Order: sequence, then structure tokens, then C-alpha cells
Amino acid sequence: MAIAPDGKTAISASSDKTLKIWDIDSGTELRTLTGHSSHVSAVAIAPDGKTAISASRNGKLKIWNIDSGTVLRTLIGYNIQLSSVAIAPDGKRAISASADKTLKIWEIDIGTELRTLTDHTDSVLAVAIAHNKRAISASQDNTIKVWDTDNGNELRMRNLIGHSDWVSAVAIANDGKLAISALPDNSLKIWHMLSLREIRTLTGHTKLVTAVALAPDGKTAISGSDDRTLKIWDTDSGNELRTLTGHIRAVEAVAIGLEGKRAISASRDYTLKIWDTNSGRELRTLIGHTRDVWEVAIAPDGKTAISASGDKTLKIWDIDSGTELRNLIGHTHSVRAVAIASDGKLAISASDDPSLKIWDLLSGKELASFSGDYGFNCCAIAPDGVTVVAGDRSGRVHFLRLEGVKQLTVDS
Repeated sequence: MAIAPDGKTAISASSDKTLKIWDIDSGTELRTLTGHSSHVSAVAIAPDGKTAISASRNGKLKIWNIDSGTVLRTLIGYNIQLSSVAIAPDGKRAISASADKTLKIWEIDIGTELRTLTDHTDSVLAVAIAHNKRAISASQDNTIKVWDTDNGNELRMRNLIGHSDWVSAVAIANDGKLAISALPDNSLKIWHMLSLREIRTLTGHTKLVTAVALAPDGKTAISGSDDRTLKIWDTDSGNELRTLTGHIRAVEAVAIGLEGKRAISASRDYTLKIWDTNSGRELRTLIGHTRDVWEVAIAPDGKTAISASGDKTLKIWDIDSGTELRNLIGHTHSVRAVAIASDGKLAISASDDPSLKIWDLLSGKELASFSGDYGFNCCAIAPDGVTVVAGDRSGRVHFLRLEGVKQLTVDS
């Protein structure tokens, strides 16, 4: 799924070999794009909103004129499944990712392959291009690689070195200098983002680490685990500062308020707990969900939080009193993740049903819904409040833009 820059239309890609263009306000199908002979696995829209690129499982990419729905050209360079495609912010180049372990950079206007990037050792699942002309790729070889595309020179590769297995959780500090990841050996790794090198490894949990969050100042981190505990860590020294106990089943999520003084954890024991991060004391327990609580997010003002649960609902809570303010109903299956926009007005939820839903937090109204081919595991909203990233069970990473959806909060 991709949303046009003006926020008025979206394009979906499907296993039925077609793409469909949709009017977001009305939900009306505007056009069906036919031409692929295999499952369409990904789509991206150019910044000017006039063209789109689709990728398919038979290795072909197609460039489309969105207004007419016609194929402008077909890009041939693969003979194996394509998993992702991204267009540079200037609209001149695109990058595709493939199961053949490579990425390819394309000149969109003429459809020419410029170069092939070959440093991954397993299928490349996703790729994105940033405004600073760097591209980021994620692969089944357990690495994330950052590629420098400045001036069209040969690309330099950077790699997050240190992972030998899958990653169960990750968080990035607000200033972008540190990141922390959780591994299946019950440990965490702290990374220096400028050099993309491992700084230290944190050990202490006795079971899988399922969640991690960094304090706004980056000086402490909190992890949650299947061992039913949370741990607060000093990121400078790597020392464990304290262990938080109280949940009677696995901890699935943790969030830290922007003031850094309170944290909220979500658990398979159907509850959430609010903690004082300085003392490690449990302040209160939030009770209301009837199934596992998979995720929690705290609003920027620190006054409310929203939780996502296996009971198919999301709940908005008053943090000071622990009162349930609102119950959001709309998903038809377990809600796996939730994120709040930087302005505190919108939230996005990800579900097994499989859909992403946009909510107005003030009214509790569902503003929009986007359906996928597979259940969604996670979602996040960038600091710009417009860019959404969501991951699904197939390993695909979806990028959406919310300009048109955000306007609904003003109009309603």
C-alpha cells in the first residue's frame, strides 16, 4: 500500500496480479491497473504523485502513469521474487529489493539499471530512501545496511555488525545517537548510530526480551521480558539499575513518558502497570482488557496512554488516575501494535485482521483503514507526524503518508 503525496488517493498491491487506485475520502475504487503476470508484492508512488512503481514476484517492475493507469515501461533485471521498492525524494531514482540477495538502483525516466548492490548474503526484505540520499535495506541475513548514494558515486556500505540471529525488539533515542536491540539469547545490544557499531551488550533477563524503550535523554533504557520482569539499565555503563516485578505473565511492551519519570508496561496477564522510573515503584495497575495486552503508547503530553489487546480493542487511559477514558472498537482480530503521532491527535493501530486503522484520539473515531495481505505485527509514526511504517507477517515493511488523513481531524 502507498499513499499519494496529496493524501487523496492510495494504491494497493495484490496477489491477484493487479494494483488498485483508491479515493481515500470516499473509499471508492478509482482504477484497476493490470499488466503484471504474477503476484504484485510492493508499490511506491513518486513524490510528484504522477507515477508509481510496482514490483512483482516474477522479478519485473513496472512504472505507471497514475492518471491514465497505463504502463510507461517495464524494468527487467531480475528472474526471482521482488519484495520491496522505494523512490528517492527527488523522484529520479528507485531502489528495488529482491530474494536474490541484491538491490538495484534504477533511473526512472529511462528505465535503466544503474548498479546492483550485492553485499547481503540472504533475501533482502525491505528498502527505504531517506532525504539525505541514504538508502537502508533489511535482510534475512540478520543485518540492516545503510548505503550512501551521494553524487551518484559508488555506494559505501555500513552494517549493524553483531547480530547472529533475529531481533525481537528495537528502540532509538530521541536524538538519534543511540539504538538498542533485543536478541533471542535474552540479551540486548546498544548501538552508536553514527558509526553503526555495537557499544555494549546487556545481560540479566532469564527469558526472551520482548520489548525495550529508551528514555528521552538516552541515559536509561527499560526492557520487558518473558521472565515477567522489567529491567532499567544505565546506557552509559551498561549496568542494571533495578528490576521491576509485579506482572504474573510475560511482559509484551513498555513505553516511557516524554518527561522520563513514568513508564507503562503491558502484559499477557491482561493488565498494564504504571511505574516510577526513579524508584522502580509500581504506581498503579490498569485493568479492563480481557485478553493479552500486546502494546502501549504514551501521548506526548504524558497525560494519556493507549493500549492494544488480543481482545480486538484499544483502550485510552488517564495516566494520573488510571481510569479508562475510551474503548476503541473496529478491529476484528487481535490488535498487535499502536503508535501515537507527535501532535497527540492521531493514533495508528496494527492488527491480525489484517489492517491498519487511524484513530482520532479526542473523539475515539476511526478515520481510515488500510487492508493488507498479511496480519500486521508493528507500526510506528515518524516525528513528522505524516510518515507511517508498518511491518507485516510476510516480512514486508509498508510505508504510508497521512497528509489527507490528518486533515480529517480538522474537518470533523
